[in-house]
Amino acid sequence: MTPRARYALLMVAMVLFSVIASGCIGGSPVTSTESYPSDTFSSTIPTPATHAANVPADAIKVYVVKVIDGDTIDVAFSNGTVERVRFLGVDTPETSASRNKADEYDHITDLECLASWGVAAKFFVRDSIQDRVVYIEFDPIAGKRGYYGRLLAYVYLKNGTDFTALLVKKGYARVYTEGKFRKEGKYVSYQKTAESRKLGLWGCEVGRYANENGAATNVASTGDVVIVKVHYDAGGPHVRDTEQLNDEYVVLENRDSTTVNLKGWLIMDKADHRYYFPSVTLQPGKRIVLHTGKGTNTAHDLYWGSGRAIWNNDHDTAYLYNSQGELVDEFSW
Repeated sequence: MTPRARYALLMVAMVLFSVIASGCIGGSPVTSTESYPSDTFSSTIPTPATHAANVPADAIKVYVVKVIDGDTIDVAFSNGTVERVRFLGVDTPETSASRNKADEYDHITDLECLASWGVAAKFFVRDSIQDRVVYIEFDPIAGKRGYYGRLLAYVYLKNGTDFTALLVKKGYARVYTEGKFRKEGKYVSYQKTAESRKLGLWGCEVGRYANENGAATNVASTGDVVIVKVHYDAGGPHVRDTEQLNDEYVVLENRDSTTVNLKGWLIMDKADHRYYFPSVTLQPGKRIVLHTGKGTNTAHDLYWGSGRAIWNNDHDTAYLYNSQGELVDEFSW
């Protein structure tokens, strides 16, 4: 994206945020008590305004402009200031295996598995709060800025849900105990529960990893609907994938004892090509095939409708999310 395009997009976000903050879109108007805080932190960031119940009184309303990764976002304040915010007290895995460290997440040593959950955390945050209003709260124990100059804050949804805590509860993040903050005790308790239930990244130690010979395999499944095959080389090595798009496909299988409706489920690749499943039921023990090309959906075959190949022949990963945005399976080659 060009600098001019980025600037134009930011201006649109600013206008939208101003409209929301002024109460022009639904609900009652927001009464602003905006002023400027002391010189202990940026003089361009406003102090809290009146906001919804269940949100801490000293929290500040912001608009999420961009999600950087699972624990970092860019936000716009009502006066137009844009700042980078690091979620306080938590740490999500890096999206690249080479940037993760063995034993950083307790005794987990599978860095590829951690990276997959870093990707999952990023998409969970993006799908949950990007281009939306949230509230941020600072902690006097931790301070308002970290080592790299980023704001350190707890993030709350408009209904008062502690979104930072939610990352820990769902297994997308560990508690960052290297620093001090007032919610540490609560967050550690949430992490212990997630670990005991093998939620999210805590299932890495019991997941199914890549074979030593590099063959494709299912990785870290946490659900009963799994990816059993990705036929990424449509037509074989001597045929261009674009010539037989419907021979490029993904096979899902329901290994549960109950029927699953896939409506709202999502499958995607590393390049963020996304397919949202329609309302289709998958009976226990049955399979369904998702073809890349165009066609008419049936109970056994679905069609992405793409005019180009989706899956990289050399190496790629298929990520499967349920309708709650939780990563339930992935398949790498």
